[in-house]
Amino acid sequence: MVHQRFSGGEQLALIEIVKEQKRVRWSKVAQELEERGFPKRTPKSVRNHHLRWRQATSSGGGTSKNVCRKCGRPQRGHVCEIADEAPASVEAACVVVKE
Repeated sequence: MVHQRFSGGEQLALIEIVKEQKRVRWSKVAQELEERGFPKRTPKSVRNHHLRWRQATSSGGGTSKNVCRKCGRPQRGHVCEIADEAPASVEAACVVVKE
C-alpha cells in the first residue's frame, strides 16, 4: 500500500467534514473524503491524522524543524493550499491555523 501525504485541500475538507458532524464517525469521514475525490484512506488513518493535526495546532508556538516542502513555512499547524499550478503569491496560497 502506497502512503500519500494529506494535501492542503484534503486537510481543509477533513476539517470541514468533522465540524459538520455532531458525533464524529471516522468511517463516514473517510467515505466523504473519498466521495469528494481524494485518495481512499482508512478510518484509522483519517482519525490519527486529524488528532495529530489538532494536537499540533493546540500545543502553542515554538520552533519546528519540519517545514513545508512547497512553501518553506513551518509545518506545525500549517495547511498549504499550493496546488500543482503556481499561484500568484505564496503568501496568498498558505493558511496558518492559530488559536
